[in-house]
Amino acid sequence: MRKLLLGSTAVAAAALFAPGGAMAQSLSGDAFASSLGSAGASMRGLEVRVGGYYRAMYNYTRQTNENNATTRLGSSDFTNEIEIHILASGKAANGLRYGVALEIENDAYRQPQAGNPATNVVSNSGKNTLAYDEAWAYLAGNWGQIRFGDEDGALGQLQSGHITGFGVGGLDSGDQYQQVIGGNQRAAFNTVNDPGDNTKLIYLSPQFLGFDAGASFAFNSNDGSNSGCDSLANATLCDRTSALSGVNTRRRNEVQAALRWRGSFGPVGLSTTVGYMGADSIKNTTGISPQRLDMYWAGIVGTAYGFSVGGWYTGGSANAGFNTKLESRTGAPVDDRNLDSFLVGATYTIDAITVGGHFARSISAGNQGITTGGRTETGFAVGGNYRIAPGLDFFAEYIQTQRKERNFDFVTGNVVSATTIANGTGIQQGSNVGTVLAGFRVAF
Repeated sequence: MRKLLLGSTAVAAAALFAPGGAMAQSLSGDAFASSLGSAGASMRGLEVRVGGYYRAMYNYTRQTNENNATTRLGSSDFTNEIEIHILASGKAANGLRYGVALEIENDAYRQPQAGNPATNVVSNSGKNTLAYDEAWAYLAGNWGQIRFGDEDGALGQLQSGHITGFGVGGLDSGDQYQQVIGGNQRAAFNTVNDPGDNTKLIYLSPQFLGFDAGASFAFNSNDGSNSGCDSLANATLCDRTSALSGVNTRRRNEVQAALRWRGSFGPVGLSTTVGYMGADSIKNTTGISPQRLDMYWAGIVGTAYGFSVGGWYTGGSANAGFNTKLESRTGAPVDDRNLDSFLVGATYTIDAITVGGHFARSISAGNQGITTGGRTETGFAVGGNYRIAPGLDFFAEYIQTQRKERNFDFVTGNVVSATTIANGTGIQQGSNVGTVLAGFRVAF
C-alpha cells in the first residue's frame, strides 16, 4: 500500500459508493463524489484507488477586530491545502459489495490543545499536521447500502438544493473561516453539512420510481476512536456523557431521515428532498436542561441548459450550529426562539467555465442569556472556476458575512447590557468579514 500511496499519480477518487451512481466533478463537491480518474490496483481481492488534490490560494481578508492597541493584522496571505482519498472496494461471490473510504487532509488549522480537545490553538507544526476527516466502511446490495463510520448523515447524503458548485464552494467550503481570526468572527449558517462527521450508522435505499430514502443514527456528536476523555473530571468532553452539572448543548441519540425524488420533464431535471433531524440533550443535574432538538429540512434544485437553480430551508427547535437550546423557566428567562436558516443559489456552466453564487441567512437564539433579541447571520458568495486541462482548475471567489445580535459583543464574546452601552462605558460590536480567494487546484 505504501508504494501505491507514494507512486501513483493517475489514480482516482471515484464515486464507487454512491447508490445512484457517480456525481459530476466539482471543486466544492464531496471528496468521494468526483470522478477524477480510472486507474486502480488489486490487493487481496479489493480494488484500491488513491486520489486527492493539491490546492493553492491567494487570500485577501478584511474582518472586524483587525487591530487593537498593540496588534495589527495584514490582509493578504498564501495558503495551500492537500487531501488524499483512499478507496477500496470488493465483491463477494454472493454478489455482496463492500469497501472502505478514507480522507486524509492537512486543513486541521486549529489544533486541539494538549489535554483539552475542546480548546483549539494554532501552532506552526500543527498547521500542516495530517489528520483524517472522513473514514467509513460500507456493505451494498440490491437492498441498498449500509455505511458505518465518520461520515455525513442521511440529510447530507440525499440533500437537494445546496448550491455550492462554483469557486471553491462559497459559504460552505470552510476556506473563508480558515482565514478568519477569532471564533466569534466565523458565521454559522447551519448548512446540510454542519451536523458533522460524528460516528454513525447509515442506511441508503436503492432508487424506485425516482424515490430513494435514507436514515442515520449516532449516539453523540463526537467522532474518532476513543471515549473522548480520561476521567469523569473531564465529563464535558466524554462521548458517553448523558448528564452533568451545568449546561452542555451537545447532541445525544441523533437521528436523521430523508426522502428524495429525482426526475426530469423534457430538458429540465429536478431533485427535491425533505428530511428530519432529532436528538436528545445532555441533562443538567443542577439546573435548567436544554430542550430536545427537532429540525425539519426541505430543498429543491432544477437543472436545464447549463443552469442549476435551487435552495433549501431548515427550521425547528435548535440553536445555531445544530446545538440544543435552553428551556424557558419562570425566574430564569432565556431566549429559546427557534432556528430558521435558508440558502438560495444558482450556477451556470458553459464548456469549461462555471460561474455562480448563493445567499444565506440564519436567525437563532444566539446567546441565550440575552432575552431581548435573536442572532442574525447573513452572507453571500460569488465566484467561478475554469477547467484548463483534465484535473487542473483555476478559481476565484468573493465571500461576505455579517453577524449581529443585540447586546452581544462579537469581538470580546461578552454580553453588554443596554444600560452599559447607553452610559458610554461599554460597546457592542458585530462581525463583518470579506474574503477574496483565488488560485488553482490539481486533482489526481
